[in-house]
Amino acid sequence: MATGPDAAAGKPGATARNTEYRIAHLQERLVGEELAELGMRIEARGDAIHITGTAPTADEREAILRLAAEELPDLPVRADIGLADASAPDHTEEIS
Repeated sequence: MATGPDAAAGKPGATARNTEYRIAHLQERLVGEELAELGMRIEARGDAIHITGTAPTADEREAILRLAAEELPDLPVRADIGLADASAPDHTEEIS
């Protein structure tokens, strides 16, 4: 639910601004907490929130989704978060 002077006045766009504010707060939490995650793109698309990027581990991906659910409990969150492959190569690279 939108809050603040725009919402109280029933101004159009108050809900969109509130959603943008909540997305910015989620981004601050991702950067400021133990994750220090800078590579996630978070945006509102229609009535849902989309998170895209690459996480270093599955645990960090789950932590990102947990924080998103805490910050945006009333909005559907769709995630396209890949995992970085930090494993050593299994063969040598041929250079021509």
